Formats: sequence, C-alpha cells, structure tokens
Amino acid sequence: MKNRWKTVWLTGVVLTLAWLLGGCSAPSSADDLFTLPQLPIEYTDLSRQISDLIDAGYEYASPTSGRNIQSVQMVDLDSDGDEEAVVFFRRSSDEKPLKIFIYAAHSDTYELLCTIESSGTAVDSVYYRDLTGDDRQELVVGWRISPDVQTVAVYTVGQDPETLMQSSYVRYSIEELDGDGIPSLLVFRADDEGDSVAEFYSRRDNVMAVSYTASLSSTMAELARGSVVSGRLRGGTPAVFVTGVTDENTAVTDILTCPGGQGLINIALDPQTGSSAAASPYMQTRPQDINGDGVTELPSPRTQDGEVTGIVDWLAYNKNGRPNRIMSTYHNPAGGWYFVLPVEWDGLSVAVESTDSNTNGLQSVLVVDGREVAIIYTLTGENRENRAMRGNRQVIKRQTGTTYAGEVLEFGPSFGLTEAVLHQNFKLIASQWANG
Repeated sequence: MKNRWKTVWLTGVVLTLAWLLGGCSAPSSADDLFTLPQLPIEYTDLSRQISDLIDAGYEYASPTSGRNIQSVQMVDLDSDGDEEAVVFFRRSSDEKPLKIFIYAAHSDTYELLCTIESSGTAVDSVYYRDLTGDDRQELVVGWRISPDVQTVAVYTVGQDPETLMQSSYVRYSIEELDGDGIPSLLVFRADDEGDSVAEFYSRRDNVMAVSYTASLSSTMAELARGSVVSGRLRGGTPAVFVTGVTDENTAVTDILTCPGGQGLINIALDPQTGSSAAASPYMQTRPQDINGDGVTELPSPRTQDGEVTGIVDWLAYNKNGRPNRIMSTYHNPAGGWYFVLPVEWDGLSVAVESTDSNTNGLQSVLVVDGREVAIIYTLTGENRENRAMRGNRQVIKRQTGTTYAGEVLEFGPSFGLTEAVLHQNFKLIASQWANG
C-alpha cells in the first residue's frame, strides 16, 4: 500500500510538471475535459528513476532556506533550451549521505548526468548562476555539516563535476559588483584569527579564489541575527548592505562596494573607530528600496528616552559613504503596516499612540504637534468589515483575515492630511528575502 501511494504521488507530481512545462493550454473540446493529459515519456522515465531511488533507501532532502526549496527542480543549466532535473536526496547509511542527482534530457528520456555528494545533515540552500562567464550555470550549494558548521561550495555541472571552491560561511551572497558582467561570490565568515571578514571570490584559471577581502564590523553571531541585502547607492553604484544585530539590539550595517575592480571597500567604515558609522536601534526593519526609486535606503529608527518610537528615517548613501534622508515612516510591525509621513510634517513633533481597541483589533492614533490627526485601525475577527465602516471610517486595505481602516480627524486637514493622502501613504510591510 505504501509503494502504491508513493507511485500515485510521484505520478501526480510529474503530471503537474508536464502540465506546467507544456504551457497549461486549454482543452480543445468538451471531450478533452474528461481525458487525462498524456504524460510525455521523458517525465514517466524520470518518475521511474526517482521511484527506484526511493526503493533503494533514499529520501527527499530539499534545501531548507533560500528561494529554491523544492525536492525536484527543473533548471536549464547549459543554456541549450532543455531543462535538467536537479533532485535532492539523503541516504543516512552512506558515508556522504547528502546527494544531488542531476538528470539531463536526451531525446525522449532523462539520463543521470552526475551526482554531487556531501557529508552533513542538510542542504541549507542552492542557487544556479553562471560564475565563470561560459553561459553554463554552476551550482552554488550551502551544506549544513553540523549545527555549528556550514560550508558553501561551487560546482561545475557535467559528467565529471568539479569543485571550484569551498569555504566555511555564516552567510553568502551572489553579486555583480566589479562591473565585469559576471556574478561573483561573497562569503561572510570568521577567519583563522576569529575576525569577521567578507571574501570576494572570482574565477582564476580553473578555480575560484579570493580576489578581495574586507573587514566587517559585526561578529558572525550578530550577522546571523541580521541580513545581507543587495542594492544600489545614489548614483547607481551596486552595493551590498551587511547588517549585524548586537545583544544590545543595535543594527550595524557595513556597505560594501567594488568600484572598477579596485578592491572590496566598506564605505560606511569610520576611520576613527574602525567600525561602521551606520548604526541605529534595531526595529525589525532592514535595508530596502522603501520609495521605489532604485536606491537602497537604510532604516534609522528614532528614539525617545532610550525607546524606539516607531518613526523611522530612511537614509540613502552615495559612493563616498555620505547619507541623505529620503523620507520618514511610522512602522507598525505588530499590525503589519507602515505609514509614509507627509513632507509637510518635516520638523514637526510626530507621535503615534497605539492601543488595543478590543480583542479583535488595534488602533493607532497619529499625533502631530500635540493634535490628533488620524486613526488607523487593524481589524481582525468576525464582523471586521462592518467595524471598518463605522462612523467616518473607510476601508484602506484588505488582507486574508485582516481589514485595515482609516479615519481622518478634525485637525487632519490643517496638517495636509486628507482621506486621499491617508490611502496613498498607507503601505503593508512586505516580507523580503535575504541573500544567501
């Protein structure tokens, strides 16, 4: 019975793959609605080979983080128009239990092209990028060797795969920083002396080697709590924003650039302290293009009496490391939203008073120069739609299980706040991927 259900499940997965890869075309007649899609023979063969591996004691071991987390991934690795199948397995009895099987399409079948193996407990992440400039994508794989040890390796794909590099890491990122048009690998780790470094790997001869190194302000433990974000400076220079979070809940961001292949430079470094000058209280926000202008801004939360107020100034840096405030927001992580403060409020005293309005919601009162100008409601539970339209409230946004409503109060227009501005400046906090 177990094998029967396994076969049914595998067939369903492959049928779905075939449907998606075939372009999801609509049935040509009513009779076609009652006809199962014909499975291309190559996918039937791939399903059989995967089933044979499971019968031999293998189990799926899909990557645990990153963008590519499926057990079976279809990727055109050699740019020939045909997708290879990359399958992630584990067999605990083997000396190297973690396996990546790569199958290449040949005529009407899939054939095993190569196998990549590693010791350890899990595949942490995998990315497919052309790091050598030959129009063939390499595999960048993060292996979790133990709870405290991770290694990242880059592999060529072929009958005899090569390991181009391998290193311990806490985080890694794939970037195009030096202007040569070929992505490179940035590895963040502690060196032999225990100092935090960023290592810039690029292709040399038949291996990938460290071309540049830069010191980091954060420890690896602090970086593990933070983030690595790819972005751009004012003027368009590519940069990587490496943020660590200290035990005191301070976010410290190093900003790495590689102008014209002249080395890896930390433009946020303060020469007096040897650490980044881009430090501020941590409020679960991270560097991002907050206003959609193509430049990455750093969050700098405001404080009062040592406590964050929820108001965040967003700073854009130029290539010389000089920041410029672009805008300010009020961030409400508990409610899942933020509000862009109108420019008319610059220089004014702004505060937000948030309270539970009832058991199924939260209300936040915007106060400018001591005057209440608006209320934003985060409503959950039953009857939230009716509650969102009580009195002068209007629905601003809807999400599954949550309705957001707003109300402009008497003094709102005096400070340039209208219902249109309230709608326009209200935004939902979007979850974001970290690199690596």
